[in-house]
Amino acid sequence: MAQITQERGRHAETASEAAAIALADPRLARSTDQSRLLVCALAAIGFCTLAAASAAVLVPHVRPLLLQEDGIIEMASVVCLAIAAFGAGAASAIWGLRTPLVVAGLIGLAELLDETSFGSRVFGFEPPELYGGGELDGFHDLLILAYRLLNGISSILAWLWVGLMLAVSAGAMLFAARQLGNGLRGAGSWLTDHILIFLHIGFIGLAQVIDVATDSRALSAVEEMLELNAAFALVFYVAQQAHNSWSGKSTAMASYATAKMTPKAHGSKATTDHGRPERRLR
Repeated sequence: MAQITQERGRHAETASEAAAIALADPRLARSTDQSRLLVCALAAIGFCTLAAASAAVLVPHVRPLLLQEDGIIEMASVVCLAIAAFGAGAASAIWGLRTPLVVAGLIGLAELLDETSFGSRVFGFEPPELYGGGELDGFHDLLILAYRLLNGISSILAWLWVGLMLAVSAGAMLFAARQLGNGLRGAGSWLTDHILIFLHIGFIGLAQVIDVATDSRALSAVEEMLELNAAFALVFYVAQQAHNSWSGKSTAMASYATAKMTPKAHGSKATTDHGRPERRLR
């Protein structure tokens, strides 16, 4: 009888170890999937940048189609931002609210409204005039407004404002690069899961620096490309965080199912193969 009890104790320990491995595997798979999404995002950004630059240089008559107002690049940015905003909302509704998804969704929605001039292009209403010329039809115009107001006081203040925007943007890009390096060395932290949002901030910040400080047509093309890259980064970031939400739910369900199936090693009566309590000989 004692031998049977010991064997069942060993079976329980083996089942517990198997349960622990089963719970660890989803986390390993999630880490692998996160890395794949990051690689896909960087590949998409690099490929689209190279393709757009090559087309603009090698096929000059395509350049207006790419870079004009409501052109191919700008419409691609709008589509990506819409996917990010509504994708974050859908993932939150299905798998529950998570701060990264909510933040990414709100950023996507704000930038989508900015790109569509708060709907003025769709519904045809006239936005208010902007101080110094132009129209106040996007959040980025507030940065231009700040630059113009500061320039009215002192040109030094205006350029300090531009320098601050540039420093924040470059800092976000460098921070993302550092986290990427840490991840490749196996020394990543929880910040490694948010590389793409820092890349997004860096790209969109650099685009706004160009928009505020220059009127160059060549740099305007760079601005449009930076905005598209930012939109790509945001889409893949939402995909990453949605996958985290899904895998978290799956891991919790697997844990619950495994706990229900794992036999108790201690505190339970020994039973026979037919489920009846064993009779101990005295």
